[in-house]
Amino acid sequence: TGAVGSAFRRTPPRLSHPRSRFPDMDLRLDRVGLLLDQLATSVEFSQARFAGLTDEEFLWEPAQPSWSLRRREEAVTGRPVGSGDWVLDHDRDADPAPVSTIAWRLSHLVDMYAGRWEWTFGERRTDPGVLVEFSPSAQTTLGMLWEQTDRWMKDVPTLTDEQLDVPGYGQYPRGLDPQLPFAGILWWMNREFIHHAAEVALLRDLYRRRV
Repeated sequence: TGAVGSAFRRTPPRLSHPRSRFPDMDLRLDRVGLLLDQLATSVEFSQARFAGLTDEEFLWEPAQPSWSLRRREEAVTGRPVGSGDWVLDHDRDADPAPVSTIAWRLSHLVDMYAGRWEWTFGERRTDPGVLVEFSPSAQTTLGMLWEQTDRWMKDVPTLTDEQLDVPGYGQYPRGLDPQLPFAGILWWMNREFIHHAAEVALLRDLYRRRV
């Protein structure tokens, strides 16, 4: 065992991928900086991954039933989300919730960032369910999403350490905001973006290989 241990200690660390395949990463280590860098890089990866998204792909229903973005009169749930002609199927009591389309997932992210920004940095009075007028256009929705994430990343650094530690500082009425310090909400928002972006990427792969 001594020889094995000695050989192990002499083994230099190895990268999992060639250095040429990824850029140098200059990560901030303060809690806000680390979370914002995580979101910024996730947005950057997603912008490349979602390039060329078509309206047909955007609204493709991979299974039945599916939740999607629909004209209000065609919604398949009793309390859809949205203020305009196009709304998101939604039912808080659905268990499990149906598979959702790329349109649903991206529009949900737009809605989430718009609502949390309004109830943290805005006037904190507009019902989150009517803040966004959704669009059936893939490129319009992506533009809205990048606008919302940019605004979020611009304003979050203005918060003080004291504000980050306050449970309920972000008063968004449809989440865990009353219970969590706002730093925890930042973590939650990153989690939401990352997992929905990954789902969209997978749906794009499935769409290309559909029968």
